[in-house]
Amino acid sequence: MEAIRAFWQKYGPWLLLALLAATLVPLLILGRYDWPTSDDYCYAYLPHEALLQGGSFWGEVWHTMWGYYQSWQGTFTALALMALTPLTISEYLYWLTPVVMLAGLCLGTFKLTDTLVRRGLGGTWRQTVFVAVPILLLSIHFVPAPKDSFYWWNGAVYYTFTYGVMLLLVERFAALKLAQTRRQVLWAVFPGLLAGILVGGSNYVSALLATLIGGLFLLWFLWRERGKFLPSLVLFLSLTVPFAASILAPGNQVRQATGGTQPIGAMEAVNLSILQAWEDCLAWPNWVSLLVFLLLIPVAWELTRTVKFSFPLPPAFSLFTFLLFAAQNAPHFYALDKAGPDRLRNIVYLSFYWLVLLNLWYWLGWLRRAVLPRLRAREKLLGLVRGLVPPALLVLMVVGLVRCHGSMTCVRAAAELADGSAAAYYQEQAARMEILLDETVTDPVFDPIRTRPLLLYSSDITTEAADWRNNLMAMFYHKDSVTLSQ
Repeated sequence: MEAIRAFWQKYGPWLLLALLAATLVPLLILGRYDWPTSDDYCYAYLPHEALLQGGSFWGEVWHTMWGYYQSWQGTFTALALMALTPLTISEYLYWLTPVVMLAGLCLGTFKLTDTLVRRGLGGTWRQTVFVAVPILLLSIHFVPAPKDSFYWWNGAVYYTFTYGVMLLLVERFAALKLAQTRRQVLWAVFPGLLAGILVGGSNYVSALLATLIGGLFLLWFLWRERGKFLPSLVLFLSLTVPFAASILAPGNQVRQATGGTQPIGAMEAVNLSILQAWEDCLAWPNWVSLLVFLLLIPVAWELTRTVKFSFPLPPAFSLFTFLLFAAQNAPHFYALDKAGPDRLRNIVYLSFYWLVLLNLWYWLGWLRRAVLPRLRAREKLLGLVRGLVPPALLVLMVVGLVRCHGSMTCVRAAAELADGSAAAYYQEQAARMEILLDETVTDPVFDPIRTRPLLLYSSDITTEAADWRNNLMAMFYHKDSVTLSQ
């Protein structure tokens, strides 16, 4: 066991990084066959026209953002990011979609983990890897709707990418808490301003969670470190002012009226959010996640060693963090009386692993500080635990691979590459381009897309010329109409 432990400490981080890279390869290769769809054409239209006609590209990005802010939704920074879809330049650059989304998620996870582990808890870069990579592996390969998270720009940049930026914003608050010099304070605040604006003006799930976490930091600085209160207030306002501007947008009222639904009561939304969060906590764990968090126990245990406080009231900590987690459900329940679409549920799922990780660390810290010192046979108990861990890991590994491997995103991506469905889907989409770019064809009629890989296919145009998807494509390619054959 000692030899295995020494080997893992030395080579484990490199093996985990290699595993993460290897599992991302099929996802990125699959992105080669990705193709824009539905709303992508809508938000890309004006900037794309500017490139074609030699107009002001950034001016049209602004017009897109401002137009929808006035008429449809208030999340203005997300609108700008939607207008910057690769489709704006070329359909053949849409492979950048999974690259951008995965990069944002990985960067946010690694940066936040590194600040908490190395700077906050006195850990090492190896421990950063031991924590960040397992979280990413679970987040990427078991996310409920990977198509919406990684392969559809419009939906993914609104949620997945913003979630990654939200992690960076929380990391800047943590960096401000750990700052020792004026330079470190400034370095914590100024990059955080951009992250705050991006998150505050994007989806309400990430904006609300970031506001709650930022508010906790603000209260801490007011209570214990008043010298940092003003910088923290600036960082907090960079988030909350755009958030308020997003909520108060005229377009929200228009969309609410168009949708024909009325907001439910605030307390009812809170109750539904808590119930949904409880159901999620019961439904989302699987055999692989149990294995991963069992593997995380040793590093989480080590990261409690240098903490000076006694980890009081762990049930209260669990309840508090659970309520923070549940708060993410409230905006959509309040507006539409439902938990939200898959792309929204995905980022709630991503935050679930942070909930589990924080509670694992806190309960282990309580065990170290409050329980073990009172046990006479604690060394014997620790030895018994160490003896039980290897067989438990083996059982979970076997069961997890048998029961869960087929649902992993990397396995599904590899399957769609291997059976040729991804390539066939791309060829069907690309075959339409010759007609769409032919100026002599004004009313093209296409055969339906028949190959529909689950990670890539979202929707198609229809047989009805008046369908909104048909109208978007016709407008984008300067056609009178675009339809499917009967």
